[in-house]
Amino acid sequence: MARIRVPGDELSEIVDALSRIRDRLDRIANLDSVGTEDDVGDNRLVDGVRGFDGAWRKGHKRVQENTDTFRKMVDGILDNFRKADEETIAALTPEGDRT
Repeated sequence: MARIRVPGDELSEIVDALSRIRDRLDRIANLDSVGTEDDVGDNRLVDGVRGFDGAWRKGHKRVQENTDTFRKMVDGILDNFRKADEETIAALTPEGDRT
């Protein structure tokens, strides 16, 4: 008979780690407050920093979306294995022993 080992604890840790990554991404500073030409001395620098910041935000947003998707998928895997365990236990437990 084949044995299947599902690393439930490890998968739960992945879900927690992904949640922490997502939270950290939400708190990352942006460069909106770079200021004006008066603050940095050159308008091209201000425009360059703002352009970089816009691209950086789009990248963060994509990582956040991917992190959310992956976390939901891992959570779904865990739920399905838990349900399968419960159904297997119920199927193998005699009627009189079920509580």
